[in-house]
Amino acid sequence: MRQIDRLLAEKLWIVPWSILALGALVVMAIYLVLDTSHGATGVTWFILRWFHSACWLFLAIAALAMAKFTPLPIGWAKPLAITGGLFYAVFLITSLMSGTLAF
Repeated sequence: MRQIDRLLAEKLWIVPWSILALGALVVMAIYLVLDTSHGATGVTWFILRWFHSACWLFLAIAALAMAKFTPLPIGWAKPLAITGGLFYAVFLITSLMSGTLAF
């Protein structure tokens, strides 16, 4: 199997996991630059500033595990995705409680 075929072989619906991982990394990079803390301080600042990026990092690594392109065991995908979801839940709850979540 050619390298590019292997990279795009595993899919979620019609989108290859490797493309989803790349998309998650792009979103992570955006939120590394974009400050979502809105002037918060302390632990609230830390959560609002870094947890959204961390969420997308965990989702990207989970997608890479699902892509079967890296040496990551596929069994790691679910715990990594759940961890990403937990980071996002903490980010959302903190955003709602601090009043910084804008719709």
